[in-house]
Amino acid sequence: MVNIPVSGALAAVSGTVMAAGGLLPAVNNIYYPPAWTSGGNKVSSQISRRQCLAAAALTRGAFSAPSPAFAQSNNSLNVYFGDLHNHANVGYAQGSLRRVYEIAHNHLDFFAFTPHAHWHDIKHFEGNIEDKWINGFHVTRARWPEVLQMAREFDAPGKFATLAGYEWHSTSLGDYHILFPDLDAELYTPSDLKDLQRFAAKRGCIMIPHHPSVREGRRGANFHHRDPKVSPVLEMYSEWGNSESDRAPFPFLRHTEPGRWTKNTLQYALAHGHRFGVIGSTDDHLGYPGGWGEGLAAVLAPELSRKAIMEALFDRRTYAVTGDRIALGFTLNGKLMGRELPYTRERRIRVSVTGWDQVDRVEVLKNNRVIHRDFPMDRETSSASWSKPVLSRFEYGWGPWPALGITRTCDWDFTCRVDNGVLEAVQPCFLPGPLEEERRDQVLDRTERSVRVRSFTALRQQIEDRSQKAMVLKMRGGPDTKLTITLDAPSKRTLSMTFRDLAESSEVLYTGDFPRESTLLNRIVFHEHFETSFEVNDTGNGAQADWYYVRVVQANGQLAWSSPIWVEKA
Repeated sequence: MVNIPVSGALAAVSGTVMAAGGLLPAVNNIYYPPAWTSGGNKVSSQISRRQCLAAAALTRGAFSAPSPAFAQSNNSLNVYFGDLHNHANVGYAQGSLRRVYEIAHNHLDFFAFTPHAHWHDIKHFEGNIEDKWINGFHVTRARWPEVLQMAREFDAPGKFATLAGYEWHSTSLGDYHILFPDLDAELYTPSDLKDLQRFAAKRGCIMIPHHPSVREGRRGANFHHRDPKVSPVLEMYSEWGNSESDRAPFPFLRHTEPGRWTKNTLQYALAHGHRFGVIGSTDDHLGYPGGWGEGLAAVLAPELSRKAIMEALFDRRTYAVTGDRIALGFTLNGKLMGRELPYTRERRIRVSVTGWDQVDRVEVLKNNRVIHRDFPMDRETSSASWSKPVLSRFEYGWGPWPALGITRTCDWDFTCRVDNGVLEAVQPCFLPGPLEEERRDQVLDRTERSVRVRSFTALRQQIEDRSQKAMVLKMRGGPDTKLTITLDAPSKRTLSMTFRDLAESSEVLYTGDFPRESTLLNRIVFHEHFETSFEVNDTGNGAQADWYYVRVVQANGQLAWSSPIWVEKA
């Protein structure tokens, strides 16, 4: 969880970084405002990720600088990150139910497990593969009481919120996952969409269309039959890809259905009068909630509870991220994302962003066209830049590819330690693959000086053949502050660099001779390059309703999108 600023002065620091031997170029970094600190409390060994991130300034109450704009209109809402669409072996995916909940509890604020439950217009397919789905539906029905019991066991309001739900398929009407306001959920699976929508309205459920830009009639969204009262948000990003437009990054590649159909993309739907908020979620089938790069939902809520999350979804106080937990604030005339405003000619737009890598650009779009771009990564730095935190991403995993006939899973145990400085926050970037039932990605210990991680990697079951996982470190120090990476597994190795050196160049740490695994400690990113806030003034003539949203693009390719704000016609 984070508190997001949505206003404030934009203060770029000019100049270059002074270092021994000459001037250093401006390079990567990440920053949260100085008041947003973890307090430096030591976390005991074998802690959960929930406890770890509380100390690491990523979870509930960790940041203490509420946004002035949020405080004025919304009593300082917090931002929580979760996964509302995920699968395991209850249904027809992989991974045990308990593993799913343990992983979600370890690194998310909220979670909904959504087993496959029904497909009323399924047909006979080549090789009788329809049996996979049909058998999976029987498994879901038989184990439904176990699903609800697991959600109850892990639910911890204020620390970790669980939601109950399931997935409903339709070839002609599109796929939905249904979320309940309580943990006494019924597995109601009618064959008629209107019947399901009536049930959802009566029970206070939310029905979320997903992978929308698959073509209508092939399980893509059918917006003509969407009921906005029970479907206020759209899952625009998942492991399928990005549905913002048919030319946006992250095209649909992983499934048998072809690429994105223009008429089912977010931008096309907005242009044709549909109004919904946006979220991301993984739709992961390896039993790994919140897998980095597969999509997360961000909600703006006053507290971490199921009730508050559901209210935020209904109210469209949501945004979508691909992987990095980018903090995004966006208001128009003081109103939050998701709002509908009466006509006003003058529109004052405020945007605030804190990334977890260099922010390449922040774009404000009006009616699907960019009207303003901000480029934080182009700002210069100076010796004063050391007065604020910096960030470095430690990536690990490059290993032998399957063509060599080496398919091992590599176990990692490493510690990142800061000397003559403070480790203020961490962000884990854990990929969902490979599927290893007994292994876990875990933060084992966290202090104000160090973090210890146990993890595993392999070039199997990965999106885009990417096996690298990562820990992003937010640190406070100066040019002589030292960052040391100590590997205990897969081999004993140590890498130590000063911030001065790390501002100039990244460094590689090998675990052995080729083709053994390796790691990369990335150059630091200064706050000028990962944090920005600005204002944009716009006008409208009232001839039509206008919609605005914000898109964030980091240098490492990770993105965020706000829910739109609409201004009605005159």
